[in-house]
Amino acid sequence: MENVTLTPYSEGELKTLIYDMVQMALSTHSPQQIDSQEPFIKGIHELAKFLKVSPARAQKLKNENAFPYWQDGRTLLFDRAKLMQAMMSKNTK
Repeated sequence: MENVTLTPYSEGELKTLIYDMVQMALSTHSPQQIDSQEPFIKGIHELAKFLKVSPARAQKLKNENAFPYWQDGRTLLFDRAKLMQAMMSKNTK
């Protein structure tokens, strides 16, 4: 296999550029953003919006106890920080 040279970047510069771009992308979704928002998500529709899934899928995840939640009367409450922790732990398994 031939060595391919990309110009105007060397291999090291390209790696650094990619690393910097990934770091920048990850920093836009940091847990610090969660603290600035309301601590709780209220209801299935807000959960679906937060997870970027349909309300039916959010209901199914809730029924499967994928995320911790509390119920105040008929209102479901989900803690944003605990949702993020649950999603991160699912990704590592």
